[in-house]
Amino acid sequence: MKLKLKLTKAEWDGAEVGIQRLYIEKDGEYVMDIDGLEDTTGLKNALNAERKNREDLAKQLKAWDKTGKKPEEISELIAKLEEDEAKRAEKAGEWDKLKAQLVESHKKELGKKDEELRKMRTSLEGYLIDSAATAVIAELKGVPQLLLPHIKIAARVKDTNGAYSVEIIDSNGTPRLKSTGEGMTIKELVEEMKQSEIFGRAFEATGTTGSGAGGGGNSSTMRATGNPWKKGTAAYNLTEQGRIYRDNPALAKQLMEEAKNAS
Repeated sequence: MKLKLKLTKAEWDGAEVGIQRLYIEKDGEYVMDIDGLEDTTGLKNALNAERKNREDLAKQLKAWDKTGKKPEEISELIAKLEEDEAKRAEKAGEWDKLKAQLVESHKKELGKKDEELRKMRTSLEGYLIDSAATAVIAELKGVPQLLLPHIKIAARVKDTNGAYSVEIIDSNGTPRLKSTGEGMTIKELVEEMKQSEIFGRAFEATGTTGSGAGGGGNSSTMRATGNPWKKGTAAYNLTEQGRIYRDNPALAKQLMEEAKNAS
């Protein structure tokens, strides 16, 4: 009877007691207990792994052989691909930088355009409000220099689908409406100012005045009675300013200049 180097547990269990004593249990198997006998399991596993590596390498070499190129040629191609990839990455970075510069330049141009539009709108608002207000003030016989600054504060230009119009607002920026629900006009605002105790002085007084009805006065008379434009004096009078400005613009300009130089 030939003895096996290794027995499974079932084989060991079925063997005679004398044979069982010749084996020792190791990792679930029974190996013959012989002095000097090495376990070749690890060696066999390493050999099998090496064979597997050789097979894989042979397959790879066969695949490379199909390209018709030598290993050094393939290495050069790989190096060239890596170099080209690095250049593409570098160009991508330059493009990103150029793109950022273009975006920044575009923002500056938009800022300039916005500023130009703001100035144009300011000019348009000034024209629409000033022209409309000046016409109404002249109609109601008021003094534009005194009334216009206050009208500009109470008026703004409204854009309705490209159609511009002037609307009157209160101190909070809310449009002022009449009882009919319609917006107040510049003429109605000026009429309101004419009835005001404060702004009414900037309109032509009804009836005659102590200085004469419709008389423009002259510079010598004004020097004797006092300059109505000279602040801080008893002669300072908005009503008189409006009358002189209406009746004698040249004298009004002269008196305003004298009052300015005296201050």
